[in-house]
Amino acid sequence: MQAEAADLILTGLQSDDWGYGQTGPILAELLGLPHVTIVMKVEPREGGIRVKRELEDGWFQHVDMPLPALLTIQSGINKLRYATLMGIKKARTKEVKRQTPADLGVPAGAAGIAIERIYLPERHKNTQILDGNPRDAAAALIEKLKFEARVL
Repeated sequence: MQAEAADLILTGLQSDDWGYGQTGPILAELLGLPHVTIVMKVEPREGGIRVKRELEDGWFQHVDMPLPALLTIQSGINKLRYATLMGIKKARTKEVKRQTPADLGVPAGAAGIAIERIYLPERHKNTQILDGNPRDAAAALIEKLKFEARVL
C-alpha cells in the first residue's frame, strides 16, 4: 500500500470460490483503511468520497468517507467498457506485482478461516391457531410477534 500510495482500492463483492465476501474487508483491515461494502455509486467530495451502498429490502445508505479507502463494488455499478486491441497488446507487457500475506504484514500462521460445520437448516412447521374473537386473536398475535418472534 505504501509503495503504491493508492487513494482508492476497489474489490469485487464476492470471490468465485466460497462467496464469503470477505476479501475487501480483510484487505482493508490489514491495510488499516476505512472500507464500505456493497457500493452502488461513488461521488468525489472535497477531502474524500460519498458512496451509496445497498442495504436489505431495497434500502440504500449514503456514507461520506475520507481517502485513502477501500470499496467492495456491487455488480452493475457501471456499464462495461471493452478493451481495445491496442490496450490488450499493451497489457501483455505490463508487470504484475504479486504480494504475499507477509508483504502486507500478516503474521505467519494467521491466515484464513476454518469451516467448522456445514449443515442444512432444520425444516419444521410451527403453525399456531389463535382462537377467540378477532380482537383477542389480534392481541395474542401482537404478543407472539413481540416476545416470541421478536420482529416488532
